Amino acid sequence: MQVHQICSSEYAKIRITMENAKEKIYSILENLLQNLNIEDVKIIVERPHDLVNGDYSSNIALLASKKLNISPMELAQELVDGFGKSEIFEKIEIATPGFINFYLSKKYLQSQTEKIVLEGKEYGKSKKGKGKRASVEFVSANPTGPLHIGNARGGPLGDTLANVLEKAGYEVTREYLHNNVGGQVERLGETIYFEIHPDQKPEDYVAHYPGEYVKDLANLVKEQLEGSEQYEELSQEQFIEKAGEIAVEIMLQDILRDCKDMGIVYDKVVKESDLRRQVPQVLEKIHKYLKENEGALWFAPNDEFLKDRETVVKKSDGEYTYFASDIAYHNDKMSQNDLAIDVLGSNHSGHVPRLQAAVKALGYDPDNFKTILYQFVRLKRGDEVVRMGKRFGNIITSKEVLDEVGKDAFRFFLLMPKNSTHMDFDLELAKKQATENPVFYVQYAHSRISSIFSKAQNYNFSNAKYELLTTNEEVDLIRKLIVFPELIEEISDSFAVNSLTTYAMEIATAFHKFYEAEKVITDVKEESEARLALIKATQAVLKNTLDLLGVSAPERM
Repeated sequence: MQVHQICSSEYAKIRITMENAKEKIYSILENLLQNLNIEDVKIIVERPHDLVNGDYSSNIALLASKKLNISPMELAQELVDGFGKSEIFEKIEIATPGFINFYLSKKYLQSQTEKIVLEGKEYGKSKKGKGKRASVEFVSANPTGPLHIGNARGGPLGDTLANVLEKAGYEVTREYLHNNVGGQVERLGETIYFEIHPDQKPEDYVAHYPGEYVKDLANLVKEQLEGSEQYEELSQEQFIEKAGEIAVEIMLQDILRDCKDMGIVYDKVVKESDLRRQVPQVLEKIHKYLKENEGALWFAPNDEFLKDRETVVKKSDGEYTYFASDIAYHNDKMSQNDLAIDVLGSNHSGHVPRLQAAVKALGYDPDNFKTILYQFVRLKRGDEVVRMGKRFGNIITSKEVLDEVGKDAFRFFLLMPKNSTHMDFDLELAKKQATENPVFYVQYAHSRISSIFSKAQNYNFSNAKYELLTTNEEVDLIRKLIVFPELIEEISDSFAVNSLTTYAMEIATAFHKFYEAEKVITDVKEESEARLALIKATQAVLKNTLDLLGVSAPERM
């Protein structure tokens, strides 16, 4: 295949004169409002659901007309007149009761196709977060057992959001919090102790962690303990303490390995044992919000917090709580980042107001601290609900699902629903090599484009005549492609990463419609080169979208 590849030196020689349409609309509207002395009105430019209402639409005339005491339709006309003539727009129309609808010209759309081809993997990058640091903490699973499918939902969610923020220009740190101290660690140590010393187990003893995985864990712990010189001298209490410490470190490595299999690599693992050493100093920063109550120390910026026992930072026996460590952790995150994001299961919803209050008490802007809550996952095979396995107690692990469906389907399926909704994960659908499987459908579009290029001989689209892209299917496909940069900026604000899966499927659908309606390689060379350039742009946007999702873009399927 001799398809021309555009290098950076060639890119430097080519000048795209067309501006970003949405940015142009904002810029002109802002200047027009200033000329009219209209202030404190937020400009909103959106994509209508129906192209009948334009590629973009704004309700600015409805919002700003009150400032001039004129009708929205009258102000809308004045604003439209201020746009003058532009190659970007085919037309600008007013719709009652005062909407301004913008219709992009084919010439503009054609120029944006060229821009995508030239920029390739760089397409969609934004300077929005340039010079800013962001922290995204996600998964941070219970340290006493394997990573289950419920917690695993936060993995692709947090990692994809980190990818998007990087695309938007942020310097991102992916973080994992390891809660390696506390009562749960002690209880795991006790369970392991009696697994190793069954003869010492009380008759009425019920293991805190009943999963069969504990047997394997106990063997690993025993191997490590037997290698220490003090093994024979350990009291039961010392054995339990050390067994718990060793066990949660083993589980941490298993969890991080599962995350790596999901395509997630953390930049930073923070251990609660290290945070505990920072707690006294950090609590001193918020001492005016701490109150003694019932012999304990509570974080209580108002009396309502004294009704919530989870706000205790120091127990009556002098031991610091998990919440105290969490305050220290968020002090660390907020001091080092312009934006800190916690991705948490919905069962932590009650903890969010405490964290927000703590961040504010520490002196940080609470608007720079965000939380994302995700709902539970139910596994199904078609219509049948998958029951829990006994090997891991009452859970199904992420590894079990990953091994069955693979990383791509695992991530794509978990990312499809809004994080705020419960989801059913259909294992059978996720494994299907058919277009009804969403991830297969998207990947197939990418591989089909690769297949077309493998058949293209001696085509050079470095100087493609983009003005030949005029059919409805071609123009509709371009319209989908140019959404990508806007989507990056929107998700960097909304964190709605599920939009990427929807978008990927929309591109695939638009491409398949184009492919069914038009031959890419025809008897007319110039037409063929223009369409090859179009599918090159499509492939680039598909690849960029799948990269953000952490899903592969295969060339063959």
